[in-house]
Order: sequence, then C-alpha cells, then structure tokens
Amino acid sequence: MKIAGVEGLDFKIPKEAWFSFFNTPYPGHKVGTAIDIYFLKKALFPFEEGKILEIKKFRTPRYIPVREDYLMIFQVDGFCLKVLHVKPSIKVGDKVYLGDEIGELVVSGFFRPWSDRHAHFELRDCKDRYRARGGFLMHPKILKLVPTIKGNKFEVVEKTEHYYWLKPLKKGKKNLTPLSFGGLPIEGGLPHYHYGAIFGKRRKVEILEAKFSVSQELPNGVGIFNADFQIFANQQKVKGIGVYCNQEKIKLIGGEFEIGDVVEIRFLK
Repeated sequence: MKIAGVEGLDFKIPKEAWFSFFNTPYPGHKVGTAIDIYFLKKALFPFEEGKILEIKKFRTPRYIPVREDYLMIFQVDGFCLKVLHVKPSIKVGDKVYLGDEIGELVVSGFFRPWSDRHAHFELRDCKDRYRARGGFLMHPKILKLVPTIKGNKFEVVEKTEHYYWLKPLKKGKKNLTPLSFGGLPIEGGLPHYHYGAIFGKRRKVEILEAKFSVSQELPNGVGIFNADFQIFANQQKVKGIGVYCNQEKIKLIGGEFEIGDVVEIRFLK
C-alpha cells in the first residue's frame, strides 16, 4: 500500500506493516522528512527500483550494551535513500525492486528501551546523504486503516519487559491511527517525546479531554503540538503512550499491570 509521497515518488509497504512519521525523538521526524516502518519480518525496499551504493557498520554513542548499527544508501532515481537499523542481506552494486528483502531488523543503540525493531527511511539529496536533518518532505497518505478510540478505557492484551499493548474497550470509525480529533489522525509518543502530530490543519488539539495548541504547521499540512502533560493509568503515573499508523493498539510505557486488566488513561496538564 502507498503510505506517502516524496519528490514525486510513491513510498509503499505491505498492508500488515505498521509505521510512524512522528513517534520518535529523531530530528528528521519532527520536521516530516522520515518514516519508521515496523515490518513483521525482514525489511523490504519501498520504491519501484533502486541500487545500493553504500553499506556502513558504525558504533552508536549509547552506554547500553548494543553498540552498533547499520547504514545503507540506495540510489533511487536522482535521489539517495538513507536506511538505518537494518543488517544488510544485499551487497554494494545490487539492484533492488519494490518489495525485495534488503536485510534484517536489528536493535540499535539509538533505540529507547521500549522501541520495537524497525527500519528508518529518508529520501535525500545525494550530496547530503548522511546528516540527521535535510531530507525531503514526506507527504503522508491519510488511509482508513484501524478503528479509532472512543473513551479512555483500555484492556491490557500484551505485556513485555518494557511496555504493554492496550486495546480500547470502545471503538469508532477507521482512520490512519487509533487516536483522532475532528476526524484527523494523531500520532506520537505522548508525552515522552515531548511533541505530537495531527494530520491536518488545526489550531487546537484535544486528546482524552486535554487541550493543546498547535505550535507549528509543516508544509505538508501536518500540525505539531507540544506534549506538556503528565499521564496516569489507573492512578499510576506512567511515562507515556505510543500511537502509531496502522496499529490499532496503543503502547503504554510504565505502570504495573497484568494481561486482562482494564486501564483508564487520564492526562493531567
């Protein structure tokens, strides 16, 4: 499915993959120039065709045990595609086509403890292919993919070492993400990444009865708002919730819960 356009090219992924434009602290995302794809298995090439120009293995600056990551650079038409967090299964000079496997998703030292494995993509000018900023603007496609949340009560359906997956007890019409306001999808790591995004032109955003002002409107029409609040789950103060595209569950970071528990989420500004 096509999830975005960039410089006249269609960015396509499998229907079962979930993804995010703004659920990350990485600089390129906050200005709308990057996509993270949570493939179910191997990382796949998202454009019609390309050629791999570079592969680099590099050290990450984190103090945690994972101290390496991978960079791949592909030629795509007259541009360069930058890919991170994928251990390559191809070699320099190989041609690739839409849907071809390009490697294995890895845990990176850049990840937070609650991050899932994903591939990071940016389309860039080949003369400026490495920096954290400077990619071309992505134009998200607003697809009706998952049911939206109604109310603020959820069931814990999965428990991992660093987070929980929650499903809403009540659901509404489908949208790009499970969280919306005025029919426009909302995405982000709230409030732990300190900002959120609404896919459309709004001056105000309301989430679970908490109100926010849009502080920046990107050229692709996405509004950025500051996530300046505390979040509670059944009276327990937690780190935040993660909201993604094409993922009907939300990620709860923090708290002590068990599978089957009903959790009431509340924001306090």
